[in-house]
Amino acid sequence: MNAARTAAVAVLGALTLGLGAPAAAALVEPDPMAAGQRVTVSDGRRCPADRGATADSTLFGSVVLEPAARGMAADTTVARGATPGHYRVTIACGGSGGARFSETVTVRDGRAEGVDASQAAGGLTLLALAGGAAYLLRRNTTARS
Repeated sequence: MNAARTAAVAVLGALTLGLGAPAAAALVEPDPMAAGQRVTVSDGRRCPADRGATADSTLFGSVVLEPAARGMAADTTVARGATPGHYRVTIACGGSGGARFSETVTVRDGRAEGVDASQAAGGLTLLALAGGAAYLLRRNTTARS
């Protein structure tokens, strides 16, 4: 085997091993995040699905993780009063003597992006009113012709 082929096989082997290895810590996405923002917490496939897992942080309290595509996971909301800074998220695998691991995440200064339920309802109401007004105006214009 020549040197280029040996190097290619070595890189391919390393990538294959890297893709199959579990994540080194808790996964919280997105990171950084804003106060009030919805986040996903995952164990990165480190906990056995049949034993369960929990995630704890001052950002969102204690959350039970459920089996998901990326291992055990849950969606939760960062506390609205969270101040910018670094926070620890700890995941505990269920069962006696279950593994524990943690990650430090960042809360940035600023508001959570996106639309909440009341904003969505208000937007739909305005859209319905505009549609109704357009229908009535068109109907009145057609009736006069």
